[in-house]
Amino acid sequence: MNKLINHNINFLIQLVFLFAFIPNAYSAITQEVTILADDSYPPYSYIENGKAKGLYVDIVKEASKFLAPQFKINIIASPWKRALSEIKKGSAFALIPPYKHIKERPYIWPYSVQIIKEEVVAFCNKNVKLSDHINKVTSPLEHPLFIGINAGYLVLNENLKQAKEEDRIVISENKSTQANIMKLYTKRIDCYINDKYSINYELSKMKKERAINFDNIKQGLLIMVKTGHIGYTNAPMHSYPFKEDFVFRMDEALLRLKSTNQYQKIMNSYNVQQPGEMSLP
Repeated sequence: MNKLINHNINFLIQLVFLFAFIPNAYSAITQEVTILADDSYPPYSYIENGKAKGLYVDIVKEASKFLAPQFKINIIASPWKRALSEIKKGSAFALIPPYKHIKERPYIWPYSVQIIKEEVVAFCNKNVKLSDHINKVTSPLEHPLFIGINAGYLVLNENLKQAKEEDRIVISENKSTQANIMKLYTKRIDCYINDKYSINYELSKMKKERAINFDNIKQGLLIMVKTGHIGYTNAPMHSYPFKEDFVFRMDEALLRLKSTNQYQKIMNSYNVQQPGEMSLP
C-alpha cells in the first residue's frame, strides 16, 4: 500500500515539474512574423535596393525590439494593391501603413494603435481650382477634373466622393507617387491627392535627379487628416494562432516607443512633423 502511495506521489511530482517547464520551453521558441510594407510611399514606406525602408518601417523595427525573443519581425516591401489582396486572402499576416477604413476594408482587423498622423492634401496645376468643382461653383461645367491617386489608396473625403458620383471629377489610379507627379507635371491629370510629406519628398527628389521645374504645381486643399497603423488580416481561414498575442504585444511596444526620445529621433530623421487637430473640408 505504501509503495502504491509513494508511486502516486512521485508521479504527481513529475507532472508538476513537467507543467512547470512547459511555459519556459514555449517562451524559448521564437515566432517569425512577416509584415508587408507599401513599396511606393516615400518617405513613409518604400523599397530601396530590394529592402523595405521608410519612417513606418523604422518605427516598427524599433518597436519590434521590445517583442524579442518571443517574436522576430521581418518587413517586406510589396506593391500596395498586391499587399491588400494578400491580406484579404489571409496569405499575409499584416501590412503597413493603412488608414482606418473599417467599412471599406472589412478584411483588415484589428488595427494597431496610431503610429503617426498624416495630412492628405491635393496638389494641383496653378490654373486649377479644385474647390470650384467640389462646391459646384463651376457652372456650366466645361469638363471634369482628372484627379490622380495611388492605386489602392482610399483618400477621398465625402465631398470628393460626391463630386465623383456627379462626374465633376474623374479618378485616375497610378502605381506610385512619382508616376502621379509626372502625370501632373505633363498635365495629364489636374490634381494629385496624397500625403503632403510624401508628395513634397518626391518633388524634391525629382528636382535633383531630373532637374525638373515644378513651379507650376502648387499645394491646395487639405482633404483629411488620417492616422497610419499596422493592419492585420481578418480573413476567416487565416493560420496565425499567435495573432491575438502579437497584436497585444505590438500595441504595448508601439506605445512604449512613442514615450521615448527614440520615436522623435526617427520622426526628425525624415523631417516629418505631426499635424495639429484640424477641421476637415
